Amino acid sequence: MRAAAALLWWGLALPAAAQTLAESWFAAATAGPPACAGHGRRVHAGFERAGLAACRIDADGHVHVTIRPENQPINPSPWYGLVLANDGGGETAVTLHYDGGTHRYAPWTGQPGRPAARLAPQLVSLSEGGRAARMLLPAAPVQLLMAQPPETIEDAMAPFEARVRAGSLVRTIVGHSVARRPLLAYWHRPPAPRGTVVLITRQHPPETTGPQAFARFTDLLLADSAAARAFRAGHALMIVPLANPDGFVLGHWRHNLGGVDLNRDWGPFTQPETHALGQAIEKAAKTAPIVAVIDFHSTARDVVYAPPRPAAPDLGEAMLQAIAADLDGASIRIDRAHNPGSGVLKSWARDRFGVGALTWEVGDASPTDRTARLAEAAATALMASANARGQ
Repeated sequence: MRAAAALLWWGLALPAAAQTLAESWFAAATAGPPACAGHGRRVHAGFERAGLAACRIDADGHVHVTIRPENQPINPSPWYGLVLANDGGGETAVTLHYDGGTHRYAPWTGQPGRPAARLAPQLVSLSEGGRAARMLLPAAPVQLLMAQPPETIEDAMAPFEARVRAGSLVRTIVGHSVARRPLLAYWHRPPAPRGTVVLITRQHPPETTGPQAFARFTDLLLADSAAARAFRAGHALMIVPLANPDGFVLGHWRHNLGGVDLNRDWGPFTQPETHALGQAIEKAAKTAPIVAVIDFHSTARDVVYAPPRPAAPDLGEAMLQAIAADLDGASIRIDRAHNPGSGVLKSWARDRFGVGALTWEVGDASPTDRTARLAEAAATALMASANARGQ
């Protein structure tokens, strides 16, 4: 684990994986009846971010869990999350059986009072073309098994709530999800902004590397450097750390509670999440024009989806040039295209505001230090370009 002093990565809070898992968290998970029980084992899914469809336990204690998407068709991002109670002692074999998709996320485990950590790769084996994953969990009375580092809504919002308390951001509820969870936007509003920059992440619930880049990027824009202060003097910020709260809490693979991929609903606005966020962006544009929209995601490898190269470089293009030139950034694929009417945030923003809207996809296995450096290069370029041209 990195030292706490170095962990400004997530803003003002430690990443969830570096925090110990509280006893109360497991108590909540195991308060209700188990999803299945037998032979000294119990599997629980009554907690935030749990994800399983069914389970059974063999006579030897081997746990079999079926992982199924919230609905289909779906772009597969197979999520899983469960708490295993072991009353019999000894290690436990757990096999995840994917019904619609293949294994994507390396497992994380954790016990009460200890930090979560990745399960050692040698304890995980794949079969059936990745449609099943067998894992050997250590002996423990109770432990978590999850597709990504465990975190709650409170964890995701903590860095931004800290800035609200410090007076550097203002929080507003711009709408509500299908299940009436609040959609939170965090704002920086200078007295006379020349433009508004919109930053959004977690339209797709399981993705964590994109939110890592988002966190470091926003850190730089909100820093106390001369460049950041000059940038904020002329620019408003709309920051949305969790665009799909229902999907996040319920352990969805991709969609909201309405069964829709939110990043295909910008323009149609059939879902309350996109409708509310779209209205908030439109309202912000009336105060200061939208000059950049950046949507952070995760996928198999680093790629930035960008519009065709503009005749006059804008803020988004300045960012792309910095990423491509930085470190080993040449391995990042820049995919230039514009698909009007696709329902993707990038395309809607380009059509509606004529700005350099980007979808930044961070690879699932991209090293965190590399992602941080690229986010720093991109944020620095955005601020330098905006400051230099007074845009």
